[in-house]
This record gives sequence, structure tokens and C-alpha cells, in this order.
Amino acid sequence: MAKNRIAVIGGGAAGLAAAITAARLGADVTVLEHMERVGKKLLSTGNGRCNFTHEGVSPEHYFSDCPETLSSLLERYPTQRILDFMEEIGVVPVCRDGYYYPASNQAAAVADCLRAECAYQGVGIRVSCRVREIRPFKGGYLLSMEEKEEFFSRVILACGGQAAPFTGSDGNGYQLAAALGHRLVPVFPALTGLTAAGRELKGLAGVRAAARASLFVNGQFLAAHSGEVQFADGSLSGIVIFQLSHQAIGSLLQGKKTEIRLNFLPELSKKQAQAFLDARRDRLGHKPMEEWGIGLFPRKLWEQIRKNAGLEAGRLAGELTQEEMGRLYQAVAAFRVQIDGYFGFDRAQVTAGGVSLREVQADTLESGRMPGLYFAGEILHVDGLCGGYNLHWAFASGMAAGEAAALA
Repeated sequence: MAKNRIAVIGGGAAGLAAAITAARLGADVTVLEHMERVGKKLLSTGNGRCNFTHEGVSPEHYFSDCPETLSSLLERYPTQRILDFMEEIGVVPVCRDGYYYPASNQAAAVADCLRAECAYQGVGIRVSCRVREIRPFKGGYLLSMEEKEEFFSRVILACGGQAAPFTGSDGNGYQLAAALGHRLVPVFPALTGLTAAGRELKGLAGVRAAARASLFVNGQFLAAHSGEVQFADGSLSGIVIFQLSHQAIGSLLQGKKTEIRLNFLPELSKKQAQAFLDARRDRLGHKPMEEWGIGLFPRKLWEQIRKNAGLEAGRLAGELTQEEMGRLYQAVAAFRVQIDGYFGFDRAQVTAGGVSLREVQADTLESGRMPGLYFAGEILHVDGLCGGYNLHWAFASGMAAGEAAALA
């Protein structure tokens, strides 16, 4: 019986996992990558350290339009399967606070091991090769590439999304999928920074502070995460903001009022925080207000908090009334930032939206419209939080598609 001849379009994490899995099962596999080298986007993941999965992977860490399909795949490809795959290709996983990295602490090591395993399994890799069109033909597909056409019995679309276009994610896969009749959920940047409508961030460039960031949409609480917030003139970023960006941007695109509220005493309850501030007033009552918060908050951040609370410079802290202390507490625990926009794809880590998960079979990720066509990775409408969840999806979906294509 002739081997399945499989084309994997896209040489990122999902595409390489699909290629390796299919080749191990006896398929004749070729990866078609339009950049000059495969695995380029991997090099920038996890700040160059490649956080490739997490010990707590679950559907709650993702956004998609079909939770049933997402849950089914994550159940079949839990954290341990990704760890096993990594060890099989030579990567030694180490866990730090639930986050898994290669022992070398280098994303390049993961990319190199994927490339080496492709070579060992006989996977053909063609770089600087852009697929222009996919056409059904005699039970398989004809792929148009520059000046030639080539037949493959199965095709796996693993082209990625549009985030970080300098790594090769230019959205071409969406065009290929749409041309074959697939429904696309509108795409937007995710895991990215947010911009502010007012002047509350003016002068805070370069400030970093620990906070609990809460997202409010039309005045209603939606989600919250804790971590370090990074400030710039007119924008917020840092992982804690990235975690909220999908929902924040989604609400902006629907024309809803979107607000981030920052609590700079996140470890304390309301009662504890008020008592803490009262005790500080009593202890440092001789200090003028412009100096009173220094040592507790970064100087520039304290200046904005003081102004938000309506407390004049030169006023001694010991003179503050309980009503003024209440305003101070609100400025510290609910620092309000009205959101009016977000960073573009060039500064985003992942893409939200893409090929609807309802368009594929839950167990194989095969197209429900075009038999023999499979999807893997970011091209599908699945995006996760920071913490290794997006790379977990890339590897898991790539393995699932590769196995199904090889055995079809």
C-alpha cells in the first residue's frame, strides 16, 4: 500500500509536531515554509526560554468558539503527552512554579531538536516556499507553489496567525482556508498591550508595579489577574495586562466601555489595606503628601495616585481626615484606566480568531468541508493565556492532525 503523501504548510511548532508525528507513522511528509528557516517563531517564545507547557493545562486557560472540541483534544493530549514528546526529540523538561521549560533554558534548543527529529524521520523541508493555492484533485490536493504544482494525498494547514509577522505569521493560511469554503472568526491581536483614553498614565513611562488588574466592561466585573504591570505614556502592558487583553479587545470591538482597575495592595483585603494606610499615616504624619507614598510605590506612580485622590502637595499626611483617607484607599486599590485601544499584531504574541473550531472534526482536526485537509495550531480559533498554553495547543493540535493524516 502506498504511503500517504502529506504536505504540512507552515514550519512552526504545530507544523513540525504534525510532520514528526506523521512521519513516525510511516507517512511521506514534506514541510512547506515560506520563511528562510523553520521554527523561527519558537525563538521568541517565553522571552527566548520557550515555556512550552504548564502543569495546569485545562480548557479554562483558552478562548475558542467550540469548548467541546477544545476540551476533547486537551483531554487526549494533556501535559504529560507534551512532556513525553519533548523527551522523545531530546529536550529535557524542567518545571519552575508550574511552567515547563527546556533544561537548557533556550528556545533555540527546542527548535534545533525539532529540526533534528524531522531529519531523522526523513521529513522533507522546503524553505522560501510559499503555497499560493490549494485545489482538490483526484482524492487529494494540488498545491500551487511559485511556478509549479504538486500533488499530495493529505494536507495539514499549520500556517499560524498574524501575530509577530516578522517571524512569518502573515495570515496567508486564512486566505487558503477561506478559498476552500471555511468560515473564519474575525481575527484580532491577543496577549498584547492596551492603550488608555485619558491622561491618567501621562508621565508614568518606565514604571513597573505589582498589582491586581481587574477588567470591567460596561461597569461589570469580567476577569482579574495579578502580576507586574508595566506603564508607558498612554499604555499598559506586562503579563498581567496580556492575560486580560483578549477579553478587553473583544469588548472594545463591540463598542463597549472597557476599563482596567489596578489594586496596588493586592495581597491585602479591603479592611487590611485601610488599616495599613491608616497606620502609615500615623507613623509618617510629619511628611508632606508628595513624599508620604515614596518607599511604598514608585515615585511617579505615587504622584499620580496622590493626584487621583485629590490630595494637595505640601499637605502633611497627619492632617488627612478619614474621608480623605477613604479617597486615598480608592486611588490605591482601584486606580482606574479607561481603555480605548490596543497594540497591533506586530507587538502581539498570539492571534485571536481564525478558522472556526466548529469547522473541524473533534478527534482528528480534519476539515468537515474538505476531506483530507487538516488544521493545527494558531490558524484555528483557539488562543490561550500566557504560561505555555499556546505552545501546548500548537504541539497537541499538531500531533493530533499529524496522526490522523498519516492513518487516514
